[in-house]
Amino acid sequence: MTDFLPFRGLRYQPDVVGDVGDVLAPPFDVIDAAAQAALHERSPYNIIRLELGEQRDSDTDDDNQYTRAAATLQEWRTNGAMALDEEPAFYVYTQEFEHEGKRRRRTQLLGRLRVEPWEAGVMLPHEQTMSGPKKDRLQLIRQLRTNLSPIFALYHDPQQTVTGLLSQGEQVTDIQADGQRHTLHAIHDRATTDAISGALRERPLYMLDGHHRYETALNYRNERRDAADTWTGDEPENFAMVAVTAVEDPGLVLLATHRLVRPPSVPTDVIARLERYFHVEDTTPKSFDGTAVLRLLARLTAAGQSGVAFGALGLEEGRLHLLTLRAGEAARGLMPDGTDVWQGMDVNVLEYAVLRETLGVSSGSLDDVFYTEDARQAHAEVESGRWPLAFLLNPTPVKEMLAVADAGEKTPPKATYFYPKLATGLVINAFDQ
Repeated sequence: MTDFLPFRGLRYQPDVVGDVGDVLAPPFDVIDAAAQAALHERSPYNIIRLELGEQRDSDTDDDNQYTRAAATLQEWRTNGAMALDEEPAFYVYTQEFEHEGKRRRRTQLLGRLRVEPWEAGVMLPHEQTMSGPKKDRLQLIRQLRTNLSPIFALYHDPQQTVTGLLSQGEQVTDIQADGQRHTLHAIHDRATTDAISGALRERPLYMLDGHHRYETALNYRNERRDAADTWTGDEPENFAMVAVTAVEDPGLVLLATHRLVRPPSVPTDVIARLERYFHVEDTTPKSFDGTAVLRLLARLTAAGQSGVAFGALGLEEGRLHLLTLRAGEAARGLMPDGTDVWQGMDVNVLEYAVLRETLGVSSGSLDDVFYTEDARQAHAEVESGRWPLAFLLNPTPVKEMLAVADAGEKTPPKATYFYPKLATGLVINAFDQ
């Protein structure tokens, strides 16, 4: 059963912090060092000070990025920079954004979800997780006792049973930030919030973004429960802040996550090895005019309409290649048992036929594989020599992601990248209310 409830949101107060657009940030896992520094400079109240604080050489067990974040949060609550809403609410969060020359709009509903183990079937995952991010997020939640960045999930709503309830509520935020419009409406009416909870009760949720945060929330719940003398099951640690969007939302956009790869060594016969599974075509233009990667992406998109395909950078110095799968059964023979959908996914063909079999690396290693949604960045990294190889992918279709989750299967990390990311800082869930 999906137990999705309203909560008293902790929100920035404009009369203290100024423009709320200046205090927002993306989720921690898409912020690099340069963006982190820029967000620290943007405003003394930017949520980055909580979400991804600065590390210092002088850090100790008692004074570090996590303890400083907790002290900062307490200071902001004391001086009125952040305040709790008076009543529990569901928060309807709408993002308006540009994508491929079109203005789009996506609607999310934010609430508190009772966290349950994956096998309970309340939240269905589709990706494997890595230990590093979970350790970091656990340290943060221990100190702050707060959900800063919402987990993002999907639900089926073909009849708009849930979506039809979201038009009510009081507008509490309407801001512009980084080319997007963010609006937030709070639904306090008890009859409406009960109807929303009831409509979601029998619907499974599909994890879209936040596998590490969900597992961290579950680990923290277990940690607190095991240390408690008594436990009712309704303690705030039993819940995590989650944003849910209908699968049918017209603003749902998924992008590809490309791979930068550093194998122990690039085999001298790497193309011959790849030709066991792929047709390998050199697509390098006669002269580079800045559009070579974009043209490769166009070829990749077209090839992906009829099968599995990848763009490859660095197989030969300064060259671009298009790989199209021609020996599907041979590639599947390298994989563990799975459904046809799972074995046919681009990310799995890349993982087993290219990364593991041909190059001897795995997506689970942060030293060997780096992820980016920007193909031009991937090209620049290879051209500079910082990374020897890059592989460009097509986006994972939503229907494939849902089918894999329904089957209880998991893909390698970073199989999906939804766009745009939810803003961190519009509303947060404090356990100590």
